[in-house]
Amino acid sequence: MKGLKIGLALMAAGLLASCASDGNVSDKSYLRVAVIGADSVTMSFFSEEDEVVTVSADSPEEALSAAELRGGKKIFTGYTELVLLDGCDCTDTLERMLREWKVSPSCIVACPRGSGAGFLAARTAEELEGAVRVAQEQELIGRCDIVTVLGELLGSGSAEVPELSRDGFIGTVYIG
Repeated sequence: MKGLKIGLALMAAGLLASCASDGNVSDKSYLRVAVIGADSVTMSFFSEEDEVVTVSADSPEEALSAAELRGGKKIFTGYTELVLLDGCDCTDTLERMLREWKVSPSCIVACPRGSGAGFLAARTAEELEGAVRVAQEQELIGRCDIVTVLGELLGSGSAEVPELSRDGFIGTVYIG
């Protein structure tokens, strides 16, 4: 029994040590919200130390590289909670977000009313995501995670997503 406990402790220590080999958590910026426009991307991060960044780019990949160069940190996109589509090719953008950025399958997709880049100056990422979650709980909208929305776009050519204003959830719109 004592040998089993020691073995488990060593295995846990090994797993923890291997997780740390990619660098410290503070060496990365963790993306929370991305506003994808036709020729720019605005990003908001979990840490208040990381400023909201807007970069001009022709693709999400170029935007990510430009934002990493500007901020001096690698950007981790796996915890992204919200993507606002603002005048971009919706299907292509969402495919790239899943394939190259590797966003979480539970990442919410929405559209802004007005300038998407200005949203992150007026509202916190938490408030924007919270508005969508409350609308879902009240059954005002259905599922709007990236996998569901992309599936609808690929299947029927359009998908219903939440529309957000600077005051929060205002309804739904069809994209595609």
